Amino acid sequence: MSIDQIVSGFLPDDANPDGLRLLPLGGLGEIGMNLMVLEYADEIFIIDCGLMFPEPYMLGVDIVIPDITALLAVKERIKGIVLTHGHEDHIGALPFILPQLKVPVYGTRLTIAMVSRRLEEHDLLADSELKIVKPGEIIATNNFSIEFIAVVHSIPQGVALAITTPAGVVVHSGDFKVDHTPLSREKTDLNRFAELGNEGVDLLLADSTNIENAGYSVSESEVSKAFAGFLDEGSGRIIVTLFASNLNRIQEIIRLAHEHGRKVAILGRSLHNNTQIAREIGIFNLPPDTLIDIEDISALPPEEVLVITTGSQGEPFSGLSLMASGNSKWLKVATGDTIIFSSRFIPGNEKAISNLLNRLSRLGARILYPPIAFTHASGHAFRDELALLHNLVKPKHFLPIHGEYRHLDLHLRLARKLGVAEDCARVMVDGEMAQLDESGLHIIGQVEHGKVLIDGKGVGEIDFATLHDRRHLSSNGMVMVVVGINESSGEVVYGPEITTKGLIADENELIMDELYGAVGAALQAIPLNERSDWIEVKAVLRRAVKKYFRTTLDKKPIILPVIIEL
Repeated sequence: MSIDQIVSGFLPDDANPDGLRLLPLGGLGEIGMNLMVLEYADEIFIIDCGLMFPEPYMLGVDIVIPDITALLAVKERIKGIVLTHGHEDHIGALPFILPQLKVPVYGTRLTIAMVSRRLEEHDLLADSELKIVKPGEIIATNNFSIEFIAVVHSIPQGVALAITTPAGVVVHSGDFKVDHTPLSREKTDLNRFAELGNEGVDLLLADSTNIENAGYSVSESEVSKAFAGFLDEGSGRIIVTLFASNLNRIQEIIRLAHEHGRKVAILGRSLHNNTQIAREIGIFNLPPDTLIDIEDISALPPEEVLVITTGSQGEPFSGLSLMASGNSKWLKVATGDTIIFSSRFIPGNEKAISNLLNRLSRLGARILYPPIAFTHASGHAFRDELALLHNLVKPKHFLPIHGEYRHLDLHLRLARKLGVAEDCARVMVDGEMAQLDESGLHIIGQVEHGKVLIDGKGVGEIDFATLHDRRHLSSNGMVMVVVGINESSGEVVYGPEITTKGLIADENELIMDELYGAVGAALQAIPLNERSDWIEVKAVLRRAVKKYFRTTLDKKPIILPVIIEL
């Protein structure tokens, strides 16, 4: 019996029970929230368990994770969660999903270290089973053999996966790039991909994030050369902001700073955590006496200071944003400082980043950021690198993963151009189930899926109806009408007391006087013997307020009548 039989009961009678089923519950059709389910017979593995950050309309929501309701009925068959690397869009949902499944989690040493830190923050570490694997190692069950293959990404110790099942061999690229001159000794294992291609690969799942970019991605060593130039030119303090997970680049910046006679201070909780993890597990090999505490930079001349800080996406309370607003307790941005944005601008953050750039520029700093300076290289493969992967692996079938729909579609077209038959390559989206068997690759149906919204400590407490109310509040405001009514006589003994929020200025006495008059008249029109019907009284008050604001201000506020029984 398969996932879809249990959840939706739609599996066709002629479906092959010996097929490998693939079910994406996140990451196909959006950037982030990656979660892919593989099922063969009575065994299930999950690849990655990520989050995505909220869209602008998700007011008050902190993060978004996949809805795994489809898995809860079959959780006893889940053999583990396999992680490709330690980015939040691949591991960030684990603190919320792992307690529901209680299965082993497999990943490289850095990935597991980063997972451990997050689980510890949620008091879940003691109850979690975390298993460290290395590239070249294999985990095996009755129906699955999963091999870990080294790949280069913007975070160390990323892996691709070669998954062997009775239905065929599947290669999952993870997030990767082909970098022949990386900063670390890690390289994408092209030889292993070629060997797999020669042995026969039935299905390739490959990252589509950068399919729009022609050619090859730039090597991280080129970023190092650019930073060496920035340090040669900089005469004042240098402040660098980047993703906290870009550990190879952080280490290289520290090394270059040491060569140029600068001390380095780290500012930002996520940067501190990640650099501490990297030092604990031996990834960092830092020059001695280069790192200093942020409070010690004031004792040094500007030309001897380099600060690595959070805030590359314009986050309101990040280290860089506090500097821009003059509220940082550690340093004030001044003329002569050089500020380097060493990351891509994530879509949706452009306005916040633009405002941050403007504020920093007003303070007299020199700002370096794409496209006016070369400060960043992507960790995702460009189109020619993806073509190289296809040519090495030579898959019979192909499914593009990791990307918005246009990315998946472009990758599909590339695969067909490279020789994958038209009926052997297709685009899937979240919730669709595919099956790989001896007759090929087929979409066999749909499984219920969705997004779970995390608001503070609330998991799933916020739904889209609540978001609708929040958007309504943000654009139309709220009116609360409080009335005290004697239960036996029906007389109004308190109020009406009217409060508005986000609707009109408190000092607008004319509108408030008219509103009190409209509400008072509506109350007086209700016969005394009918005022004990609180539902009717609330409806009358709601209609009176709604009519007033619609006719006077063309507004539709949320109206909250409150009746106090006295």
